[in-house]
Amino acid sequence: MERVNIRQRVGALALAALALVAAPVVAQQGSVVGRVTDSTSHVPVVSAQVFIGGTTLRALTDQQGRFHFDNVPPGSVTVRVSFIGYRPATKTVTVAAGQSAEADFALLFQPIGLNAVVVTVTGAQSMREQGNAIHDFNAAEVSTKAPVTNLADLINARTPGVLVQESGGTSGTGTRVRIRGSNSVSLSNEPVLYVDGVRVENGASSSSVGVGGQVPSRLNDINPNDLEDVQVAGGPSAGVLFGTDAANGVIQLRTKQGRPGPTKWEAYAEGGMLNDVATYPANYRGVTSTGTTCTLITSVRPVSPCTQAQVLNFNPLETNSPFQTGHRQDYGVSASGGNDETTYYLSGHWSRELGVYPVNSNRQVSVLANIHEQASSKIDFLARAGYSSGRLRLPENDNNSLGVLSSGFLGFADTTNQGYGFLTPEQSFRIRTFQTIDRFLGSMQMNYRPLDWLTIHGVSGVDFTSRYDDKTFLTGAIPASFSLSLSQGQRNANPFQIYNWTGSVNATASFVLTPTITSTTSAGVQYFKDIFHGILAGRLGLTAGTGSLAGGVTPTDSETTQPVVTLGRFVEERVGIRDRLFLAGALRSDKNTSFGILFHNVVYPKLSGSWVISDEPFFPQTDKVSTLRLRASWGESGVRPGTIDALQYYVATPVLQGSTDLPGITVGNTGNNNLRPELTREVEVGFEADVLSQAAHLDFNYYDKGSHDALIARVLAPSLGSAPAQFFNLGQVSNKGVEISSTLRALDRPGVSINFTASAWGNRNRLVALGKGIKAIIFGLGGASQRDTAGFALGSYFMLPYTFRDVNGDGIIDTSEVVVGSQAVFQGQPFPDHGGTLAADVTVRQRIRLYVLLDGRFGNKLYNSTEQFRCGLAKCRGMNDKTAPLADQAAAAANLKGTQAGYIEDGGFTKLREVSVTYIAPDAWARAFGASALSFSVAGRNLATWTKYRGVDPELNEAGQNNFTTADFLTQPPVRYFIGRVNVTF
Repeated sequence: MERVNIRQRVGALALAALALVAAPVVAQQGSVVGRVTDSTSHVPVVSAQVFIGGTTLRALTDQQGRFHFDNVPPGSVTVRVSFIGYRPATKTVTVAAGQSAEADFALLFQPIGLNAVVVTVTGAQSMREQGNAIHDFNAAEVSTKAPVTNLADLINARTPGVLVQESGGTSGTGTRVRIRGSNSVSLSNEPVLYVDGVRVENGASSSSVGVGGQVPSRLNDINPNDLEDVQVAGGPSAGVLFGTDAANGVIQLRTKQGRPGPTKWEAYAEGGMLNDVATYPANYRGVTSTGTTCTLITSVRPVSPCTQAQVLNFNPLETNSPFQTGHRQDYGVSASGGNDETTYYLSGHWSRELGVYPVNSNRQVSVLANIHEQASSKIDFLARAGYSSGRLRLPENDNNSLGVLSSGFLGFADTTNQGYGFLTPEQSFRIRTFQTIDRFLGSMQMNYRPLDWLTIHGVSGVDFTSRYDDKTFLTGAIPASFSLSLSQGQRNANPFQIYNWTGSVNATASFVLTPTITSTTSAGVQYFKDIFHGILAGRLGLTAGTGSLAGGVTPTDSETTQPVVTLGRFVEERVGIRDRLFLAGALRSDKNTSFGILFHNVVYPKLSGSWVISDEPFFPQTDKVSTLRLRASWGESGVRPGTIDALQYYVATPVLQGSTDLPGITVGNTGNNNLRPELTREVEVGFEADVLSQAAHLDFNYYDKGSHDALIARVLAPSLGSAPAQFFNLGQVSNKGVEISSTLRALDRPGVSINFTASAWGNRNRLVALGKGIKAIIFGLGGASQRDTAGFALGSYFMLPYTFRDVNGDGIIDTSEVVVGSQAVFQGQPFPDHGGTLAADVTVRQRIRLYVLLDGRFGNKLYNSTEQFRCGLAKCRGMNDKTAPLADQAAAAANLKGTQAGYIEDGGFTKLREVSVTYIAPDAWARAFGASALSFSVAGRNLATWTKYRGVDPELNEAGQNNFTTADFLTQPPVRYFIGRVNVTF
């Protein structure tokens, strides 16, 4: 009898059944193929992400921009494509069983917008996913329409919540930048700066030789003409993954990249002039008939009053002006292009600005090369190499007896010494103060996609700055009657090397878990190393005819090396639901060499959510509100202590024993082994909406930011024989505010278009606590004009109050008619607490473009110490002229009684920041030069100021970019620019 193998029979039957079932299933599937190209150049877009809606299917385009999907369910399907710098696109196709459907895409270039892609630590992400506000603007567009002379001009008044404060009008000097207020009492409040993923040096006050106050910053080493995009992450909720120091905000700069196609040449030539347009006060002197000084107060004193016969006045800054018409030149050329595998951007720039003083000049040269290589469909590289050099000469000014303005402001009321109180302009201009910069920034980025769902992103780079500060008083240049030591000659020559290394690598795994849920998990490490090395060398007494240290007599020197290392590890999880609800959580752990040795590492958490509610089926479909996104985030970041704040160290010093100098030491710093970073925690909520048939866009954001563990210097008893103070984590600071921005397409006709951009912001800064037993920190110009005290904004002005009354009605306020209070009271804060901008962009017949920018800042006061000091020396009108307002006389009298409250003035202002007119020439004009495009523009900067401030200008600071010290004291005000520019494209 034949035996039947039941196992084989059952297996065969099962396979047959599966075949019968599977055959129709396979037959029911289809495929989708397509190609993604650039809508302008029509070249392939490589590594674009492609998704099939309602499925778990996803792919990346190859080197020809093509994609292919098999096993696509038949019927109507939606194909979605996204890539950084382009507007995401969708297309619906019908898939027939057993057939292939085609979906080609021509992507539109769109670096900003709800669907734009932004750059984060873990790589590119869609703006719609972000739970925190990220302000982004097209730097390349701004540079072509606005009179941008440096990077500070580029970011000034562009985004709400970013406060850029000029220190004055000296060419080549820096600015103070704040994002969402000041977090720290003792540490820097400047934001972190990244260029193409590499953290770079951003020293706000970068000089070792004093000229009074206005000093350069490294921010302006970067040429704005090479930038494509600027992205601002406002606070800790956005900056968690950037790690320690990101609590002050992060500014990311992305340089221009090449795009596939023939080589595109762009060149520009720019020229213009600078003018000092301030109105300067005259010097006054009341005199008797015999010519002796007789002020208003001495004329009414009860004992031996003088009789004022006349009031002399003379204005040396107007009559014997030290100013000249400055000039600006700027030239640049770039080439970009490439093929499907390799793209490039190369540029070179040369600029020179001669300021309003003959001894103020700034020359800058920069070159940049960006090369992107698509090695395969799985890996690409971006290499960047940039070099810049600069040569800056600075005049003497501000709180400085060698300065021109100080000599003029505090000069004579007659023609003695040309009216100047100290040095004449010609004598001051003999001082030679220079800064030479050589800076290299190189980086390499890599994106490796071994699998469709896995991307590995790496960045490495170095920012190296060689800085050389030198200042020389040639022998005999300064009169011996003014300063014997300076007349004998002096020189300081201080070289510095500043290194910033960045290394970062992370892996991102992206999954479509279900047709409606996506998951993206990222993890990585980041490494920063900064080294600041400098030598201070000087000689007193120079041999006549030499300007070298070798020709000096008495040496002075010192040396410092300050390394800082940060090692961070981070992980982030993002979940998307139906491509409209996005949730994210992240953790970062940092170690830093500036932490105390007993504090090991700090952990920064983050949670965020973004909901595009307008994509929900229940949301009303109306032109009034076409897009609405809600967002919220919570996060924490920090600021590290100073490089040596936590260290106990000693300072070498010579000790005199008998008649012999011996090596010795003194205590340099007590240190604190438990010192930890300042922590800032932030909650942020907001929304953005497109309304009025997408003619208007509105973005609103509210933040509540609290800093704790702020470093506070506790004064130590002298009997301890140690350093005078020791840092502890004691303080708390609060910042709360709103940021509002909007755009409006007011008119869009074939012959004319009008667009408006407006922003408004407010920030409430308060010191919550200094710590138990810590008294108010008193500082500022003069030593006591500002203070940090709980319940008030950081750096607030405090002065003794006073009242006055013309008791006898003689029209003169005597010191006896001024009553001064016994306790200093709050007079105002140095930083604006609210403001706004309004920009108009008008285009007529696609030929003429008008751009106007208004900028207003309010809620702050400014200490007019220039006038206060002049009155203290009896050189102001309020001390000498009976026709001066009684309030001015009272301020001068109160000044003599010990309070400067009368000189704390309203520092708010509205400025016509920029105006430009551009003519876009007909194509025939361009072809006559062998070009494809040609335009001409004329622009002005700092054209008008409306303010209640009575000094020369409310936008200046004698202390340069100092953390909080703010005053107007003998300071050069901002100057006015008129610039012409020609742009040519080949």
